[in-house]
Amino acid sequence: MSDSEDELRQYLPAGFGKQTQTYDFEDQYEKCKRNEYINLLSQKGDKKAGSSSDDDDASDDDDELYELPISHEIVLKEHNKTISALDVDSAGVRVASGSYDYNMDLWDFNGMNLASLHPFRIVEPVESHPIHEIQYSRNGEWLLVIPSSSQAKLYTRDGIEESEYVRGDMYLRDMNNTDGHVAELTAGAWHPTNDNLFATSSLDSTIRIWDANIKRSQRNVIVVKSRTAKGAGKTRVSSIAWTPDGKYIAGATTDGGLAYYSSSGPYNRPVASIEDAHEKESWTSGLVYGADNTTLLTRGGDGTIKLWDIRNFKKALLSRSGLENTVQETNISLSPNGRWIITGTSSTPESPIGQLHIIDKSDLTTIAKLTLDASKPSSVVKTLWHPKLDQILATTSAGDIHVLFSRERSVKGAKVVVEKPPKVRHVDDDITADIDLTAAAVTPDMLSGRHRDESRLTSQQRQKMARKDPIRSRRPDLPLAKRMDGEVRVFNFDAEDKETSHKRRKI
Repeated sequence: MSDSEDELRQYLPAGFGKQTQTYDFEDQYEKCKRNEYINLLSQKGDKKAGSSSDDDDASDDDDELYELPISHEIVLKEHNKTISALDVDSAGVRVASGSYDYNMDLWDFNGMNLASLHPFRIVEPVESHPIHEIQYSRNGEWLLVIPSSSQAKLYTRDGIEESEYVRGDMYLRDMNNTDGHVAELTAGAWHPTNDNLFATSSLDSTIRIWDANIKRSQRNVIVVKSRTAKGAGKTRVSSIAWTPDGKYIAGATTDGGLAYYSSSGPYNRPVASIEDAHEKESWTSGLVYGADNTTLLTRGGDGTIKLWDIRNFKKALLSRSGLENTVQETNISLSPNGRWIITGTSSTPESPIGQLHIIDKSDLTTIAKLTLDASKPSSVVKTLWHPKLDQILATTSAGDIHVLFSRERSVKGAKVVVEKPPKVRHVDDDITADIDLTAAAVTPDMLSGRHRDESRLTSQQRQKMARKDPIRSRRPDLPLAKRMDGEVRVFNFDAEDKETSHKRRKI
């Protein structure tokens, strides 16, 4: 067989019918492997080899490390400032992120591969306002967005705005009489058992419980007060959290206080409170309840983590210091089994690279300390351990979302992205073919800019494009004028003005 026939045969199908294609994604996993995890394993192995036969501590640590989904990683990069809000829907398919760049990005694991890690929609909820919190509802159909304005917003899972909740009257002194917040929002959280309820907190010293279907006024108001030298006074609320059964809601204040209230009332006083939970004038940025509904974890702006029992609210059960926190959205979260705590540390002059800490809840000791990006100074802000995916997501002040996972234990999510084969190119898509690029057609839409993906534009850019579009701007038809010769033509104001001014100049 001649060489020319061999070359021709490679373009012909090898058989008929549906062809089974296999894709070897070993190289993809190799690219996503974290070298830091390999180093941690080797360090644990050295400790285990140097330990005595009756010492089981090293082997226990080794087993714990294998249980953590930190062996591989993909990085989502689209924001250009601190990512201050993060959530994943209950199905583990959609990811929502909010940032100081004012944008909310929506990602879909099923729609990405390693060659294309981009969000499918970018929305700016409130122009020039950073986003403090984003949360999916329990059924994953709604997104609660907490911007740095006084009005919460509700979006569909596809990023379409559904509701904007009312703003209160800032001239009323009694916060119980206002229909909404009158100052900047700080946090928000869906009710854990009722899909129609959510709560928001604000710098106006209130926690407000809303019915998602009613945007004209909140359902209940909790005015949070602190005891000062002059008596009871209002204080700013920095973060909130529901118990898993929805019976209580806790709120932390910027004067170091901590209190929790019954979700069914009365709302004029807390069930229990403590004044010196954290340092005064520090921002308690994270609250989370344990699955037992009685333990409460707090992440303080004073660099501490504390574990509380709400049945005995006088003193913390455990406390851990030395965890720097300078970002007001830094949270604290639990693993699906409730055994481990994850939180991030902030960048400081002494330690410019923040880290992700995985902490044992029983004694608050760190079992793994991970550096997400050693190439540039950054803080680790939001953390989340998804129960269905068994994957850890963490955001940084550099604008990156790190998705950590285990090839053996994790399910779907980032693994779908890694195992998705690259797009098969058609023979007509061969970039080496002789193509005259100068012959590409230019359409009117390309000249006007309407071919652009408007989901990636800011609201100001979208408005500017809409004004130029006669259909979207609803520009009325130009009037008709009848000339002396009987011809009917569209009246051109610009031409008439030029003709009139030209005659005047002649006169």
